[in-house]
Amino acid sequence: MEVHHLSHIDLDGYGCQLISKHFFKNIHFYNANYGKEVMVRINSILDNINNSIQGKLESKFHSKSQAKFLILITDLNLSMQEAKYLQERVDENRLAGKDIEISLLDHHISGEESAKAYHWYYLDSNRCGTKITYETLKEKYPLINPEDEKWLNPMVEMINSVDIWQENGFGFEFGKVAMSMISNSNELNRFMFDTEHRDYKLKLLKEARNYLLLQKGEIKFDNEIFRLKKIALGGDPDLQTMDNIASFAQVNLLSQKKSQCSISYGDKKGFLSYSMGGISVLANLFLSQNPEFDYYIDVNSRGNVSLRANGKCDVSAMSKELFNGGGHKNASGGKIDGFRESFLYEDIKRQIDRILETSQA
Repeated sequence: MEVHHLSHIDLDGYGCQLISKHFFKNIHFYNANYGKEVMVRINSILDNINNSIQGKLESKFHSKSQAKFLILITDLNLSMQEAKYLQERVDENRLAGKDIEISLLDHHISGEESAKAYHWYYLDSNRCGTKITYETLKEKYPLINPEDEKWLNPMVEMINSVDIWQENGFGFEFGKVAMSMISNSNELNRFMFDTEHRDYKLKLLKEARNYLLLQKGEIKFDNEIFRLKKIALGGDPDLQTMDNIASFAQVNLLSQKKSQCSISYGDKKGFLSYSMGGISVLANLFLSQNPEFDYYIDVNSRGNVSLRANGKCDVSAMSKELFNGGGHKNASGGKIDGFRESFLYEDIKRQIDRILETSQA
C-alpha cells in the first residue's frame, strides 16, 4: 500500500508524521497550514496518486488491481467544502477502478460538522493528533520495528500533554521545549526545500527521545538543541558557526535545483528562489559556487523582490525595469505588480518568467 500523509506544521502535526513513518515503508509526506494551502496539498496528493497509478499501469509487472492507496490526514480539520471536494475526487477515482482509502484523524472541535458527515473523518477532542494517530495505527498495522514502541510511547504522551495543555501530564515541560524547537527550526525554507525541511524537523524531534526520560531532560535537551541543529544540517558544531553551516546547507540544496530554477534576462542567466529571505550571504555564496549564474532573485510571499549579483550583472537596472525598484549594481530590490501569492514554487516561477518574457518581447 502506498500512503500519502498530510499533516499540520506544528509539533503535533510533525509528531503524527514521526509516528506514521514507523508503520509504513512506502509513505509520502505533505504539510499544510490552514487556509488555501490545505486544498493545494490535497490536489498534490491526488495528482501524485494518479501519476503513481499511471506508472504502475505502464509497467508489465503491475496490474490495475494491485494499486492500493491510503490518504492519511492528521491534525488538520477540513471544512465541509474541503471534505466534500476530497470525497468527490476520490469517488471519481474509485469509479475508474482505483483503490483509494481516506482516513482523517483529528482533535479540533471546529471539524465537528465534517466529522458527522463523512465516515472517514475521525474526531476526538480529548487526545492530540499524534496520540490519535499512534493508537489508531497500532490497532490496524504492525510497527515496522516493534522495539520502537519503547520510545514512541513516551514521545506520544509528551506531545499529548503539551498540545492539549495538560500541565500535570507526562513531559509537559519537555513538550514546551519541543514545541518551541519545531516552530523555530526554519533554517531550511519549507517552500524551496519541502522534503529537507520536514526531514530536518523530524530528525530533531526524534533526537528528543534521548533526553525525554532523563532527570531534568527538558533542560538538557534545551541546552543541546543548537548543537543538534548544527549536526542535523551537516556541520561541525565545534568548528563552524550556525550561519555558515546553514548557508552552505542551503546553497548545496539550491545547487541541486539549478535546472528547474534557472531564468533568463537577455544574455544573463539567473537563479530564482521563493521566500528564502535575508539572501545577502546566501546569494553571494551561491553565485561564487555556481559561476555560470550572473544574478540571483528571491521573491517573498508578498511579491517583494531581492536581487543580488557578483559583478557580472547590473541588478539595479533589472530592478528598475522589471520591478519598479532600484538599488546598487550588486544588490537591489523591488516589487511585483499584481503578484499572486502561491504555496507552489512553480507558480512563482511562471509569474517571473512572464515578466522576463514581456520585457524582452
